[in-house]
Amino acid sequence: MESASREEDGVWIVVEDQDLELDGMTLVADRESGDIVGLSSRSCSNEQKRSSMPSLKDHPNLKVVDLHNYRYMRHLHESVCELPDLRRLTLTRCDLLQKLPASIGRLDQLIELDLFDSFQLAELPEEISGCRSLKRLRLGGSPGVANKSLQRLPESLGNLFCLEDLQLDKCKRLKTLPSSLGGLSNLLRLSLRECKELKFLPPTIVRCTKLVELNLLKCISLKALPPDIGGLRHLEDLNMMKCKAMKQIPPSIGACEYLSFLDLRNCKSLTELPDELGSLSRLRILYLSGCTGLLEIPDLIGDLPRLEKLEFDSCTSLESIPASCSRFLEEDRAV
Repeated sequence: MESASREEDGVWIVVEDQDLELDGMTLVADRESGDIVGLSSRSCSNEQKRSSMPSLKDHPNLKVVDLHNYRYMRHLHESVCELPDLRRLTLTRCDLLQKLPASIGRLDQLIELDLFDSFQLAELPEEISGCRSLKRLRLGGSPGVANKSLQRLPESLGNLFCLEDLQLDKCKRLKTLPSSLGGLSNLLRLSLRECKELKFLPPTIVRCTKLVELNLLKCISLKALPPDIGGLRHLEDLNMMKCKAMKQIPPSIGACEYLSFLDLRNCKSLTELPDELGSLSRLRILYLSGCTGLLEIPDLIGDLPRLEKLEFDSCTSLESIPASCSRFLEEDRAV
């Protein structure tokens, strides 16, 4: 059925497949055992991409299944969920895929599930919690592509205790996040860029105490951060650029002792900043440009020992600028 080619990749060998159901796909075999451990559709022509995905039951040792741009597929074949050693499942740019089967929860060895740019995906099954080894989950879209179908995430999401990276960029109809989010005790990165209907973050997010990066860029309906946001004491990077409905920053942010980057550009409804920002001794970059409603900058900000960059141009409502911040004004003029 397969014959080895000359192309080698580490301990895997790319092979040719004579099975017409897998016509055009690239199969990868383990050099020592000969088992087929990888499959990719990236080499398929449009004519070879079918509306129904072929069965993979003849390849039970698959560890990687990459169906990038398998654009006519409407349903994931059940045989994928019967692969006991599957580590990575890529379903990016699967334009017609609307949901995953409940049996996805059987993939208890799965480490990465990528559904980026599969813009019609409308739901994740509650059974996703069975993917107990999952470290990376990507939904939503990249620039130029948006998911306008996904409105909610399953409450069982919080049972993915190994999850480190959760990306939900451009899920434009996502209105809420499950309260179980706080169960993601190993979460390091959470990206919600351009989730334009998201109004609040669940208060339980502060239980994600290992969180290092929180990206809320262009969450234009987001009105507030949880009052206890300071519980994210290991947070280093907080991007709230163009959160136009954000009215205030909780004083508890001063407890985010590792925060080094804070972007508040074009938060036009923001009228004040808490004095507790002056406690962020590791803060290096603070962007305030375009905060047209901001009335003042706390005096202590300019004295932060590691602050390298402070931008506050186009803050047209500023009544005064603290003397400690004047050096940054001079730097902007010099540039």
